[in-house]
Amino acid sequence: MPVDLREKTWLADLVDAQLDGYDPAAARLRLPRELRDPGPEGPNLESRARMLVARSLRRRLVEAGAAPEQALTRTVEGHVSLLLDLALLLGAPFEPTRRRAELAAILAGGTGELSAALKATPPSGPGTPSAAATERAFSKSGEALLRIHHPPGDPNGGLSLYSGRVSIQRRLLARVALHYLQTGSLDAAHVKAQLAQAQDELLLLVEALAGLLESDGPLPLHSRHVVHLQLERLGLDRERAQRARNRVAQPRDAEAICQACPQPLRRFLLEQLLLAGLGRSEATTAHGDFIAAFAGTAGLSPEDLAAMQIEAAAFHADHEEWFRAFGLPDSPEWAELAEEWNEFGERMVEKVAAVVTENLEAIAAEFRKTGELGSLLGKATTGQKLTAAERRKVKEQLIDLAKAVPALAIFAAPGGLVLLPLLAKLLPFNLLPSSFQSKRTQREKS
Repeated sequence: MPVDLREKTWLADLVDAQLDGYDPAAARLRLPRELRDPGPEGPNLESRARMLVARSLRRRLVEAGAAPEQALTRTVEGHVSLLLDLALLLGAPFEPTRRRAELAAILAGGTGELSAALKATPPSGPGTPSAAATERAFSKSGEALLRIHHPPGDPNGGLSLYSGRVSIQRRLLARVALHYLQTGSLDAAHVKAQLAQAQDELLLLVEALAGLLESDGPLPLHSRHVVHLQLERLGLDRERAQRARNRVAQPRDAEAICQACPQPLRRFLLEQLLLAGLGRSEATTAHGDFIAAFAGTAGLSPEDLAAMQIEAAAFHADHEEWFRAFGLPDSPEWAELAEEWNEFGERMVEKVAAVVTENLEAIAAEFRKTGELGSLLGKATTGQKLTAAERRKVKEQLIDLAKAVPALAIFAAPGGLVLLPLLAKLLPFNLLPSSFQSKRTQREKS
């Protein structure tokens, strides 16, 4: 919903809009079956909560052409929706006034406004905190969320931090909410520990992204200045802020960074490295080596890495240029497919990953034989619209490729066009003509 970010009540207004007409029974039915009704052999509560968090992050954070205010409110709506879904997962009774106060307390606690959070926490028995305490918690957490998420996106020449920072914030809010909903109280020591953990995660994210960015060589002076401005906005405490500056100046290699990460954080950081590398055609080999070294140290197989590449491309990459090139509408079937992947994404990702990783050498050989297909795909990557004859040629050559590499039938089949960008993301970068690589690089730098 549209909210006025200049008003102190913007977050309270946003939450009220989401609670207005909220139906817990209907909302529960929208959850995947394995989350709402896992069965005796299904995942435990903690695993289902992690799945719910991951599912909530499978959304494009900043849409092309979206106003900054729209992007921010969409992100915060995602935070609130997750908190409501977690309450459903735990079977917490829904009483609108109390749930509103709980949301105010959790949002304040998860943004570091602990004093306001504790005052807004509903008592363990009947009743709710004062309306003034709830509104103050919304106001304080609203100010904090503006500092964290506004403006959205990342500056040119800087680190690709925005997606990771949103993810860390949402995971933090989820941990605070789970503890509160399970115990019925907002424990100050627990919240402080979660805030400290989030700062440590930010520190590792900064170093990993800096290492990736500098894998091609030292950053130019302008980029270093931009990165330091980004660090100032992270809100790290004095000690961690100094460590962040030191690690940006001299990031460790990928293996050392991975070894310093807690095991559960390694996959998250790898996802962020993959997202940061998407669309950066001018930084291929060194970036790829850095990511592969991190993945190897994390113990991921090439198949696992390919699956993560596909998932990153599927849910976060900018595919609009592909759809324009192939004459598809502005809101193509990809949007519907992405929604369906929220239900069975893992199975689709595994299937496409298996197709590519098991046949990559054959695919590469066939692409080199059919140079015209590479040229047409290269043209599509620059956003140039293909003619009807060119689109037919792509389809025909994909069918021919499927005869040589039967697994490619998944891309040549009806509807397979929407998977084509994922194939291109995994192919060796030099399969597309160099002229299109240079055009794409120039476009991204402009």
